[in-house]
Amino acid sequence: MALDTRPDPATTEDGRPLPVSVTPPAAPLGMFATYRTARRNVLELIPVAAYNVPILQGGRGVGWIMIQDPPWLEHVLKTREPNYPKSTVAKRIMRPREGENLLTLEGADWRWQHRAMTPMFQRRAIEAQVPAMADAACASTQRLVAQTGETVDVYPEMVAATCDVICDVALSGREALDRQAITDGISAFIKHVARLSILDVLGAPQWVPRPGQIMNRRGARLDGMIDHIIATRRAATPSDPPDLLDMLIAAEDAETGQRMDEVALRNNLLAFIAAGHETTALALTWALYLLAFDRAHGGAWQARLAEEALAAGLDARPATAADLDALPLSRQVLSEALRLYPPAGFMTRTARIDDEIAGREVKAGATAVLPIYAVHRHAMLWDEPNAFDPARFAPDVAKSAGKGAGKGAGKGAGNSAGKGGTKSGGRARHRYAYLPFGAGPRVCIGMQFALIEAQVILSTLMARVAVEIPQGFVPEPRMWFTLRPGTGMPLVIARR
Repeated sequence: MALDTRPDPATTEDGRPLPVSVTPPAAPLGMFATYRTARRNVLELIPVAAYNVPILQGGRGVGWIMIQDPPWLEHVLKTREPNYPKSTVAKRIMRPREGENLLTLEGADWRWQHRAMTPMFQRRAIEAQVPAMADAACASTQRLVAQTGETVDVYPEMVAATCDVICDVALSGREALDRQAITDGISAFIKHVARLSILDVLGAPQWVPRPGQIMNRRGARLDGMIDHIIATRRAATPSDPPDLLDMLIAAEDAETGQRMDEVALRNNLLAFIAAGHETTALALTWALYLLAFDRAHGGAWQARLAEEALAAGLDARPATAADLDALPLSRQVLSEALRLYPPAGFMTRTARIDDEIAGREVKAGATAVLPIYAVHRHAMLWDEPNAFDPARFAPDVAKSAGKGAGKGAGKGAGNSAGKGGTKSGGRARHRYAYLPFGAGPRVCIGMQFALIEAQVILSTLMARVAVEIPQGFVPEPRMWFTLRPGTGMPLVIARR
């Protein structure tokens, strides 16, 4: 456990303690300090000014530009998206051991695969998978209830629940996926591969193997496991209804008739399994921490979620697709958890051609840094940005769209409300001020799946389980590839 040794923890304007956050450096770091810090926690690269101003720029040569202003984030992620591909380091980290996947592809190959997969993640298709989510929610609830009165690390428990869902959705239970092998493989990837290498800092070509890639042997074992599953499925008939693997095998480019080869099938199935359950598990883990933190300081959000779940009848059964509209508070809490602790809290893009952002020259080859963690806690975008306040995402607030001034270069991010914005406290919120799943054409294809899954699991849990923070415990938000609790998330389990 990490102990909070601060003599006077940060508080809101009315004196309420704030949930844990990352302490930013006073100024942007130099080359080797960047390397050392990124190896420890990528979020510690974001300087304090990034939480208060719209744009920062620096570096030698072509340099970098750090963007917190929503209209200019939209410029990079949507308006000029083809001109800002993922950075070479980001693609190196996300690229499979062999070939590509939907996360790393670009151009025509990305477009046809994205089109082919989109029907799998539409609302109707997702709702058909809610029973698998409900089964996992029930199993997780039972495991936690059996540990009433004990301190339990809820992070691996949420990983177990979401991994069960993904395995069921991907394979319909027809083939066996080794859940421990998957979670161990992801942990090994994050430990060895998904971290900045000194070779990245020195600008070594991407074909030069990084030490972490050489050390990561679990990736080969995962590839072999998935290859065997695909071969077995090809020799069988499709599921009825088809599962994710059936859909991937049948996916075809309507224009060219192209289908995924064995490597593309393996890479996309693994990417869905890994990213799909990791993101949802983190959202649930941080949501449980925030509910426990709020309760410890006199808040009522945990009690309100329990009341909502019980009113829906979830004391006797898990949540269903028909319940989702009756569970708005659980969605608000999850949205706020994703604001305060976005799984992808730090993104980078590379300018392909010369450009101009907020009156600043951006040279081809410059790195555009999108510090989502700082955008979500920006003083010009959010009232009391570090406070836990799910009411920001209440339906009546979300309906009050603001229309603002468009691009706010030089005027501050808070003036950039923009069409489609919503209210954050008393101010209009541009839609690109909230980016837990990215945005634009490359927005996470599984966003709605993750949100519905998290809502089903959280509501089912809250009907029967309460969580409390152990005395003196403060988690550590630490990001290498995703924003994980570096200390784990031990919470005391109580039964309602």
